[in-house]
Amino acid sequence: MRLSGVCLAVLMLAAVSCPGQTTHSATLNWNAPSDATAATTYSVYRAPGPCSGTPVLTKIASGIVPRNYVDASVTPGPYCYAVTAVAGGAESVYSNLAAATVPSFAPTTLTIIVQ
Repeated sequence: MRLSGVCLAVLMLAAVSCPGQTTHSATLNWNAPSDATAATTYSVYRAPGPCSGTPVLTKIASGIVPRNYVDASVTPGPYCYAVTAVAGGAESVYSNLAAATVPSFAPTTLTIIVQ
């Protein structure tokens, strides 16, 4: 989005799930747009399911200053994320879409002893 000579875009969004944990989260990291200022904040959007097709993204956080976000409200399954930059009351277009699949934490190594 271009506003008053400022072009805002978020680049290189990556979502990482953390397998092997009993609680789940997805950690998002992104690079600032080249024209970001100290006043630039970010909003995070999420959709359940894969990023293919046209995911319906819902804002889950806004006013974020660091260029990372931990989504601690996920349950096992696939998610699609995007981030926008906000400056001077104007919001950029979505960043690239990034997918994360949160693994289940099912029990493992089940054994049975029959006597």
